[in-house]
Amino acid sequence: MTGAMLKEHATPVRDLEPRKVARVTGRIIAVQVEPADAAPTVIVRIGDGTGFVHAVFMGRRQIPGVEPGRVLDIEGRVCETTAEPRIYNPRYELL
Repeated sequence: MTGAMLKEHATPVRDLEPRKVARVTGRIIAVQVEPADAAPTVIVRIGDGTGFVHAVFMGRRQIPGVEPGRVLDIEGRVCETTAEPRIYNPRYELL
């Protein structure tokens, strides 16, 4: 990730702390949509060069413009997990 893409006040993924509000800017690596018979959920994997975070959007099956390769800025509370960090229903901006 180049410095030009990082938004002011963005936190590197490696520095995310559970239960704290954080802002992350990174490139969308993958988008996963839950099957039609499950609760509507879109999971977006974002990488910033220091690690990966999942943005989980509940109640949605698609988000216009959110696709692999795009740069996304998200903000929300980091959930504690043993895997990669997750932020549920973050505020987001496509860059």
